[in-house]
Amino acid sequence: MTLEDRIPTLTDSELSSLHANAKRIAEEDGAKQEEAANLLPALEAELSSRKATKAEARKAALAKPRAAKAAAKTATKAASKSAKVASKAKAQV
Repeated sequence: MTLEDRIPTLTDSELSSLHANAKRIAEEDGAKQEEAANLLPALEAELSSRKATKAEARKAALAKPRAAKAAAKTATKAASKSAKVASKAKAQV
């Protein structure tokens, strides 16, 4: 199994460290420079993918409380309106 094949199985911390190291090595002169440079696109693609996935999960997590709050506010307004209508009807009788 190559290092590139293992990228999806790495933790976020491991992925971040590997990306930083590959970037550093790619910028230096040395025997591993080409290998590191070839690995960077795959690392950056995985980092972007994970970032997008986390953003979507966060957005979904925030949407639930917002929807519940909006529903509660609507219910409160409807109850208040019903109470006013009932009060007016009672006053007319």
